[in-house]
Amino acid sequence: MTVQAQQSEWSYVVVSGTPGTGPVRYELEATDTLEKTAETGGAPVSGASINANDVLDGSFADGVVVGGVDAYRFRGDLTLLSVDGDATVYVDGTQIDPDSVGSSYDYLAVVGDGSKTDYSFEVDGDVAKTKMTGGAPSAFASQQTADSVDAGSVSGTVFGGADAFRIAGDVTEFDLSGGTAYLNGQEYTGPGSSGDGNGSDDGDDGRGQTGNGSEPGMEFLDCTTVEVTGSFDQVSLSVLASDGDCGPGPRFSEQEYVFGLNADEIIEGTTTISLPSGYFGTYQVVESATAEGASSMSVSNSDADACRAEMESQFENC
Repeated sequence: MTVQAQQSEWSYVVVSGTPGTGPVRYELEATDTLEKTAETGGAPVSGASINANDVLDGSFADGVVVGGVDAYRFRGDLTLLSVDGDATVYVDGTQIDPDSVGSSYDYLAVVGDGSKTDYSFEVDGDVAKTKMTGGAPSAFASQQTADSVDAGSVSGTVFGGADAFRIAGDVTEFDLSGGTAYLNGQEYTGPGSSGDGNGSDDGDDGRGQTGNGSEPGMEFLDCTTVEVTGSFDQVSLSVLASDGDCGPGPRFSEQEYVFGLNADEIIEGTTTISLPSGYFGTYQVVESATAEGASSMSVSNSDADACRAEMESQFENC
């Protein structure tokens, strides 16, 4: 199904993440104008955010939402809408199945095992790099400039992370040295693969491990900083923010900050993650953190109450 908007009017697409279920990754494309918006076009949700975790490039967008809401308005046809994760999707206020919108694509992901993994494949249709892994154990794929996509020919290298591709057509040739490949979340060995592959079925690709035998973990260092031990795809921070405004209306907002979306944000060994000053507001508190990979873990900030009290003290004279 192609979702079409009248040329003179805006249509709205909304991705609403289910709280407590982890990050939801999505990508969408329109044939005409596409813009981020805080409006939800009649969807029964509120609080759509506009933040740096979401990327808008012309009429294409990809992003991540963690228990919150992202919204876009568009003109023309909505030709791509893919969602990885537990979310509800609306178009012009009506809940829809994202699989029913636009063209049908396959997602091929190559997940590294910590050592060098080389891969190459041929497709008889269109292929593009993507951050979505289509249900593979690694929830996020990086986009490295060293990987080559030339028409239907693809080659690249991955170590401890993942590379992923959106495919329209069939894979006609496939070669993999190391790591594990997944097609739409099923282990893949090449054309004719039954989907269960011939590799290990224990699901352990090393993500969530430290590489030196120590146990993975997370510890808050202060109100806005968490130290992560282990190898993960991304870490989501649940944030309470305020600009310190004494005017009418809500004084606080709940936000999500995701570390690991950019190629230089690597979570391996011991990684210290700090919420950038002023990212969501003048005053900020990270209340909890969730690390996602082949395994996941969450930790609450034991000092969150004291941090919130300090924030609330800014309003004593209001």
